[in-house]
Amino acid sequence: MAKFKALLLDLDDTLIKSNLIYDRALRFSSDYLAEKYKLDKEEFFKLVLDKHLIVHRNFPTIHTRHSRILVFRMALEETVKNYDLGLLPSVEDMYWDFFMNNIELYEGICETLELIRKSKVKIAIVSDGDLSLRIRKVESAGLMKYIDQLVASEEVIFEKPFSAIFTLALTRLKVEAGSVVMLGNDYKSDVRGAQLLGIKAGVFSPLKDGNVINKDDSIKADFIIKKFGEIIDVLEIRK
Repeated sequence: MAKFKALLLDLDDTLIKSNLIYDRALRFSSDYLAEKYKLDKEEFFKLVLDKHLIVHRNFPTIHTRHSRILVFRMALEETVKNYDLGLLPSVEDMYWDFFMNNIELYEGICETLELIRKSKVKIAIVSDGDLSLRIRKVESAGLMKYIDQLVASEEVIFEKPFSAIFTLALTRLKVEAGSVVMLGNDYKSDVRGAQLLGIKAGVFSPLKDGNVINKDDSIKADFIIKKFGEIIDVLEIRK
């Protein structure tokens, strides 16, 4: 048994070591385009990184900021006079296929989620971005069997910390905010967003391959864990 009824989990850099894969996937796709159009690989990759940052900044609260097809189009428009527009969807697919094929979980994820499920605590992944890619990531990581729900910001338009995504997760799980714990790697999006609804929220900050972001002294996490298995104690699950 456990004190809490449900656990909400961010996906990228909480379950999946995404920060280690994104640049590699971008490099892989960028190199393909550079070779096709006889561009300098290093210079083109720098341009792609720059365009990625621009897209990310231009769409700060909606899932469009995760688009890679926009990034590749912007980079090509600046370097290639006549490029094949029809190639762009395939390059974006190439990017995501690379990501899915190289997913790596943090240590102890599956064992811990299995124990949580056995303790009758519901689990939902609450992730910014489009629904299709969230599902693909979870499937590729082998995590679908451990969760009860998956909620993507695309379903509510705005990303965390806006409350709608958390509210939708609570509704689908049929639980109250006070009986739920949220774990993520982003102080602003995951912690503040959840706390505004009365959800106990904390940060996953592993010693290896961690990617804690938006740390702000004005945001106080309810807990910080270094190993994923420590969430068992936060949930007060009696083993």
